[in-house]
Amino acid sequence: MAPPSMSTLPPDFIAEILTELPVKSLVRFMCVSKSFNALINDPYFIKKHLKRSIETNRERTLIVEDCKRLHNADPLFLKFEDKKRRPPDYYSVRFHEDGRFDRAVQIFQPLRHERAKGSVVYSCNGLVCLYNLESEITIWNPLIRKYKNLPFEPIDVPSGFEKDGSYSVRNSPATWSQLAFGHDPVSDDYKVVKVSELCKGRLRSFEVKVYSLRANSWRRVKDKWPIKSSVIGSKPAFLNGALHWLAKMRRSLEMLVALDLATEKFQKYRTPFKYVFGVSEPDLVVLGGYLCVFMTESLKPHNITVWVMRKYGVESSWTLLYTIVCGPCGAVPRPFRYCKPLAFAKNGKKILMQQDFDKLFWYDIKEDTCSKFEIVGMPDMFRTATCVGSLVLLDGDSVIDVDIEDGEPEDELTGTRRLHLKLWDV
Repeated sequence: MAPPSMSTLPPDFIAEILTELPVKSLVRFMCVSKSFNALINDPYFIKKHLKRSIETNRERTLIVEDCKRLHNADPLFLKFEDKKRRPPDYYSVRFHEDGRFDRAVQIFQPLRHERAKGSVVYSCNGLVCLYNLESEITIWNPLIRKYKNLPFEPIDVPSGFEKDGSYSVRNSPATWSQLAFGHDPVSDDYKVVKVSELCKGRLRSFEVKVYSLRANSWRRVKDKWPIKSSVIGSKPAFLNGALHWLAKMRRSLEMLVALDLATEKFQKYRTPFKYVFGVSEPDLVVLGGYLCVFMTESLKPHNITVWVMRKYGVESSWTLLYTIVCGPCGAVPRPFRYCKPLAFAKNGKKILMQQDFDKLFWYDIKEDTCSKFEIVGMPDMFRTATCVGSLVLLDGDSVIDVDIEDGEPEDELTGTRRLHLKLWDV
């Protein structure tokens, strides 16, 4: 008896099989038939595939930004080596379950403005939010090379913060903006939040706006930033449908500020640690489904204390998890200025860490040891983010590098050439 063909298999059974496949294979299968194309583009299938990717941690990938030019202060170097001031290069590094890493492969990001001075990475559900100093913002799926550019949104300067023609530094208005990116599970919408701090003399104001990918538009968040006297003291972190920041307070403990992306309401939580200027530098991250704060001591011996919120939203659940000691007798022998946790190992016993902008190492929590390693093809200086395999934004625009000539070898990440990308768009 002949085995059943694909046409005789139940559609639900076929869909279940396809959810187990990596995005590289699924994008290829879109060219097989109209029925496969329709199935893989179905929103329900995309959500089911993403859920499976998150559960299994499959296709974990480091997205690496080459930031050597951003940290090189030699004007002669910039003049002769980077005349066009190209946007930063990006690379992908496949992250295997056993802790191995593939070779770094260059990928082409959508912000190709020749005057761009740099960009910063945030990731959520396989999507990466990029922005540069030209006020360009994009949501990008690097594994399937699709993106969506956001419309420009200016800061609405409130009364009293306008330029008054004075040349006094004290009375000159100043603004700082920070972007955050996350997913609203209630409306199944991806949102970019822009928090802008406006200062002029003793005046201080906050403006919070949110971009909806579903509506493709910006709007002002009605709820006010909850702590007017604070300064944003960390990069944002996304967890449980909310974005989080640490807020630095004068002569007081750090406060955790959370914005629920569904209700667009703020919450604030007390923390047990205090920011001391010039002594400790906090950073907020999500590890293993928990909010964690890494406090890096700026003074020698540059130790790192790690706090975790054991129960989300419960202030009393903050727990000092461990301390990473730096020095000749510590786990990290070399002094550093910056240390960032990236991800847990599959067994949960080790943490992948980035030291400064040029080293990666595994930290063994139980043994209090670190082991460094090298990845072939990595830039000399870099910033990193992690993402999983995802089909979200499959209907976006295609990222095609204009510098690659026809006949280039196959792309190691997607296994495709530019011609195939064009066929997908037909």
